Amino acid sequence: MKWIINFLVKNLISIQSGSALAKISSAFKLAALPAVGLSISERLTGWYIERETYLIILAFSLIADLILGVWKHLEHHTFSFESMCLGFTKKLAFSIVFYFFSEAFLQILQDAKFESLAITAFLRILLLTWPAGNVMVNMGILTGGKFPPLFVLNRISKFNKTGDLKDLKNITNETENTDNNPAE
Repeated sequence: MKWIINFLVKNLISIQSGSALAKISSAFKLAALPAVGLSISERLTGWYIERETYLIILAFSLIADLILGVWKHLEHHTFSFESMCLGFTKKLAFSIVFYFFSEAFLQILQDAKFESLAITAFLRILLLTWPAGNVMVNMGILTGGKFPPLFVLNRISKFNKTGDLKDLKNITNETENTDNNPAE
């Protein structure tokens, strides 16, 4: 804090009583300081606004995962405050690191003039499936398999093991069923 005050005082004195070159130099220094701050703030705000909905969904999923995980462990008498803090901290840290690197990857692709909604969607879904999948598993455990139904949990479990999107499908070949409104 002291260096900021010294910087301001030194440059204001230079503007008041310095040479013409010193006055110009000090004026640029004083003008650049808020400009840099505003520029960084504007970039962060713009970045956040573009991703606000996804970040809210991700944050809600992480919080819901924490709450349902605590509830499950309290019901099964396996709750440990230390394990909860460590587990949530790890999940939060890994989510932040993964999100940072996925955004960096997408920025590199964008700089190379290769923008892909499919890659963006894949990376976002990949990150969201971790807390959201845990939320569904904990809900299944807390409701005794009533909701979500066990077949959904089994598909999620199989998908987590294989990574194959076909494991999440309802039918084996979706091209065979083209009638969206079957007759009753």
